[in-house]
Amino acid sequence: MRVEEAFFFNPQDPGNTRCDHDLEVLHQLTAIQRIKLNRQDLLIGDWSATHFSCTCCPVSLKMINPDIKIVVMLRDPTQRALSRFVEQKRQANFPQHQAVRNHTFASYVDVELGSLEACLARAAPFRRPGGDKPAAEGGAAPAQPVGWGAGMDLGQWQEMQCFNRHSGWRAGAIFGWSVYDVYLSNYMAHFPPSQLLVLYTDELAERPLEVLQRLETFLGAPPHKYEAELLSRVYNSRECYHWRCGRQRSEIRPLSALDAGAGPDDGLFANAVARLRAFYLPHMQRLFQWADEGRIPLVPPAWRTAYAA
Repeated sequence: MRVEEAFFFNPQDPGNTRCDHDLEVLHQLTAIQRIKLNRQDLLIGDWSATHFSCTCCPVSLKMINPDIKIVVMLRDPTQRALSRFVEQKRQANFPQHQAVRNHTFASYVDVELGSLEACLARAAPFRRPGGDKPAAEGGAAPAQPVGWGAGMDLGQWQEMQCFNRHSGWRAGAIFGWSVYDVYLSNYMAHFPPSQLLVLYTDELAERPLEVLQRLETFLGAPPHKYEAELLSRVYNSRECYHWRCGRQRSEIRPLSALDAGAGPDDGLFANAVARLRAFYLPHMQRLFQWADEGRIPLVPPAWRTAYAA
């Protein structure tokens, strides 16, 4: 679909998940593209980052197309949270702007991470007795991934809602969406490895052509000849927030040069980053376990260093 981000089943507000969205609209959108190009062999895709954190989306997507190919691109979770904070703080019309506009990154971590942890504590009593220990308590990834409608118990469902919706969902979109093991497990429970490709932004930045070729192979798409100059650019970067805006790395100013409440030289900032990393660490350990077991590709070495147990 020639739409930047359709949000068809899950908009940016997880409280308004639309897993029962009108399917006739979806059929019309896909048919329009095939008619316009006069092709019936056209691969139809939907790029919506919000579908990864959506509780019910794996079920809806599987019903639409049991052979669907799912691609997940992961970034260092703390970097993702920081990037989301800066993005929302600097864009006055963005959904979480009002929640962060008067905060520094450090003050926001101090207020909202505690709220998220409290939400998780309230969910804990609803876990199935004798079930798998949660990641925060040192529990390893279960042998069989669990998902919504696929082995997830009431407590796990409520914990996922905490990651998505606590503080009226605004902080969830900044901090909770970085808890990758919970969301990835939800998809792994519904799709076999042959239909789920996990990629990392680190490798995309370092070896973009290799990643794109791997993606083409996974999707069964014909090889494309990419321009080297375009591959060297960084798109959708800070101060150039648009998918058609590409800059060289040397043109991107560091965070410290922005008025975004996220100064890397600030001691409070460093403490906030350390606290977030400690929060994500047990969840990252589950990702490392899956990588070691061959369920997902090996994670970037820098992640193992940053989130070492």
